[in-house]
Amino acid sequence: MKWEELSALRMADVSRETVCILPLGAVEQHGRHLPLMTDSLIINEFAVRLDAVCGGRLLVMPGPRVGCSEHHMAFTGTLTLTHETFRCVVLETLAAAVRHGFRRFLLLNGHGGNSSIAGVVLEQAAARWPEVEVVSTAWFRVAAERLRPLVDGDYPAVGHACELETSVVLALRPDLVDMAVAKDDGIPAASPMMRGDLLTGGAASRAVPMERITKTGAWGKPSLATAEKGRKILDITVGALKELLVSCWPDAPGVEGST
Repeated sequence: MKWEELSALRMADVSRETVCILPLGAVEQHGRHLPLMTDSLIINEFAVRLDAVCGGRLLVMPGPRVGCSEHHMAFTGTLTLTHETFRCVVLETLAAAVRHGFRRFLLLNGHGGNSSIAGVVLEQAAARWPEVEVVSTAWFRVAAERLRPLVDGDYPAVGHACELETSVVLALRPDLVDMAVAKDDGIPAASPMMRGDLLTGGAASRAVPMERITKTGAWGKPSLATAEKGRKILDITVGALKELLVSCWPDAPGVEGST
């Protein structure tokens, strides 16, 4: 169920044990070949598909389409919120839903730049509402081990506007992808201990503006992307997300094992 498509009357009948999904997206450059809406497109699709495999009994909330993308601002078209604004938008959206009686939330993130502040939201939500359960994950981490075998390129292959993201958009909206201008790019970190990618974090990290590690805005190997791979990514990730719900809220409406 999409939150904003329900009437107030229908919403009143929705069980307050229902899991509410809040997609966290971004509008930012994705190399030369992908649309600015890539992260929001992908994460909203995952939310809708997760609801579908749960029988349409989850609540998909309208999440922020613009995320924390300051590190992409050197590339044309990027929009960004400050961390503080993003934190307030997410927390206040949760607060409104909590006031209506909902208490189970999944923050479903589609953009790496949102990850740190999402962690802050988790801590503040736990302190503010002890009776409320808020879980956070990113699509590229919840199924990371299962997605790794799909990666055909050597490091760095997956990071941003890469083999995986490009494959998913090819599967969803091929009309928005221009593979003729796709270019493999990306300068890996000098220290091996900081060589993480989309699926795996390094032993250490630092914040680096995108223009220092890529000339085109992409980081990875979009040349290896295919729509078939994208469909596999979608299926694998939705399966992992369903498992996460089962492990957290087995009694929730639409979740396996619910009553």
